[in-house]
Amino acid sequence: MPTLAIGVIAVIAAGLAIAAWLRPAHEGPSYPQSGDAKTNLCAAYKVVHQAVVTNTHLASLGGNDPSGHLAVAANARLALLGGGAYLRDTLAAQSAPPADLAKAVDSLAATIEQLGVNYLANAGNDAQVPLRHDLDSEIKTLNKLCE
Repeated sequence: MPTLAIGVIAVIAAGLAIAAWLRPAHEGPSYPQSGDAKTNLCAAYKVVHQAVVTNTHLASLGGNDPSGHLAVAANARLALLGGGAYLRDTLAAQSAPPADLAKAVDSLAATIEQLGVNYLANAGNDAQVPLRHDLDSEIKTLNKLCE
């Protein structure tokens, strides 16, 4: 039954992806643009942080089903890669971000994207542990900058 449910979800997702691809494009994605770069970047950081925390801590939801574990892992990787791209795009959309905040956002984006790519490549702890330490440090820095 779980395998059937995953198959149905995959078919629905494929249909939605095709529909979105065929849909006429509008003016493009919207990134935070309140006029204040710090506010925009901190808002983007907070939503990405929440997405990454939520989706990288779902391991128990996979149960004993290998497909469930794969679905949970896919969401975690998507949160990392998508979050990094979203941070970079938000940063690029700002006209004059504070230098320290821009550097911290760019560094976090690079770290979470690298973590995501490494997870996709099944990299071992020797590659991931240093990145996780970097991530902890970058989160502390951004939490202070976004107070």
